[in-house]
Amino acid sequence: MLEWGSNGAGDGQFGGSHGIEVDADGNVYVADTGNNRIQKFASDGTFLTKWGTSGTGPGQFNHPHGMGIGPLGNVYVAETGNNRVQKFTSDGTFITMWGSFGAGDGQFQHNHGLAVDSNGNVFVADRDQNRVQKFSSDGTFILAFGTPGTGDGQFAGTNGVAVDGDDNVFVGDSSPRIQKFTNDGVFILSWGSAGTGDGQFDFPRGLSTDEFGNVYVCDRDAHRMQKFTGTGAFLTKWGSFGSDEGQFNLPYGLRAGPDGVVYVTDSSNFRVQKFQFAQPAVPAASQWGIAVMCVMLLTIGSLILRQEESSPTLLLSTRYTGDT
Repeated sequence: MLEWGSNGAGDGQFGGSHGIEVDADGNVYVADTGNNRIQKFASDGTFLTKWGTSGTGPGQFNHPHGMGIGPLGNVYVAETGNNRVQKFTSDGTFITMWGSFGAGDGQFQHNHGLAVDSNGNVFVADRDQNRVQKFSSDGTFILAFGTPGTGDGQFAGTNGVAVDGDDNVFVGDSSPRIQKFTNDGVFILSWGSAGTGDGQFDFPRGLSTDEFGNVYVCDRDAHRMQKFTGTGAFLTKWGSFGSDEGQFNLPYGLRAGPDGVVYVTDSSNFRVQKFQFAQPAVPAASQWGIAVMCVMLLTIGSLILRQEESSPTLLLSTRYTGDT
């Protein structure tokens, strides 16, 4: 396990961090909410850069919360105080922004969570309007789903949002529960209830999914993380209240990165914690199957090379690359 950060406004310090994201290179982006800025780190916590100041202009922030990274590496930030979304390059260069306070399409009332799907579409948890809004990568409104309530597809305050590898959308609301939708907002299933037992929630905040479709939930007021399958089956949990390693004090965001790594913004401890999960082992039968396949391919390749010894380079480029 690894942790970094302390209370303050210097490089690598936090004033209460909320959203967190990881890019394809393993770099970590943190929404330093209390300091109205974004900080970027290497995977080992080394400070790389930062951007943002307090304000309402392009590149300025008023309580940045949720974050997402698009397929091209651009960074999206949901601002609760300015009721908008801003889009940046990975080094913090401003690209565009959209949103204002209101109840219309493309307007927000305290937007919190944000996620980006494989096509670059942006999903924003519009908390006080009990809905999720979907936009194209340039901010064009596509659709919205959700109404106030506790029924299927309804919300009692949307908080976290995440998208899995199949572009299904997971939303955490204050009911408290997690709901799963299609990419177009059609309800699929839900799980969770109020409590501190396995699969129960006190106040679900940040959500994330991993490469296997598992769902991670930051259960803020219970000071713990919970891990589920994509259909809501409980897998494991970790954390308790405190400031020691593996403990939390009002954690807000989490992000499952590659190779079983999970990052958590431990807000009131003013730090980021990094955890490592063991990766699923390849079954012995699968390993044997892979070995047999390799032997077969080598044998076939050897026979072809013996037949066409005069052009082995051409053989490799025409026969093999076309099959991959």
